[in-house]
Amino acid sequence: MIGKDEIEHRFGFHKATVEGENATLPKHRDTRLRFREFAAFLDEVLPEGRAKAVAFTELENASMWAHKAIAETAPVVNE
Repeated sequence: MIGKDEIEHRFGFHKATVEGENATLPKHRDTRLRFREFAAFLDEVLPEGRAKAVAFTELENASMWAHKAIAETAPVVNE
């Protein structure tokens, strides 16, 4: 069983924090920048085709998971 606390952690709203040593907003910003840079590099070097399309889909997946990992370091906010 996953349990109530884990379900809340996984599916609750983690509000981005702006200040403090554990601020998540700067980490989100830096992560977006680096994914964009890598995407631009791949766009230049990869030939058009299915493999490139799959690479971009997987890069989007990696970006989403990276942002989820960052977000989960912020406390859950009761909505």
